[in-house]
Amino acid sequence: MKWILTLLLFTLLSLNAKAQKSTIKPVAKNDESIDDTMLSIHPSFSGGEKAYYKFLATNLKRPNQNDVFGRVFVSFFVEKDGSLTGFKVEKSLGKDYDDEALRVLRKSPKWIPARKNGSSIRIKYIVPINFDITE
Repeated sequence: MKWILTLLLFTLLSLNAKAQKSTIKPVAKNDESIDDTMLSIHPSFSGGEKAYYKFLATNLKRPNQNDVFGRVFVSFFVEKDGSLTGFKVEKSLGKDYDDEALRVLRKSPKWIPARKNGSSIRIKYIVPINFDITE
């Protein structure tokens, strides 16, 4: 009987661990997690997605390590006025790549801030910066 209870408890614990998500939730100014479905406007690069990719293509310089490729994930806050602050590498590809991703994002023009209930809010945002092999 003890063996069955132990097996049942282990099974329930493992199912619970698999059900948990490992995503970072948006964070409002008061550092409370918010559901992104509560936002009326999500933060975005001024000019849209195409302008963002053009900005990256123009400014991003690949470090001289041609055998390394992948993504650097960087988090930052989009402030109420659209400025970016609080940069942090969430997933590293190596110091040179991390530094380059941070350098480019710090050069970014102001973004369109997130809005909730008609008001601009401060929100945490994560973007991947791709370093692919190009010829």
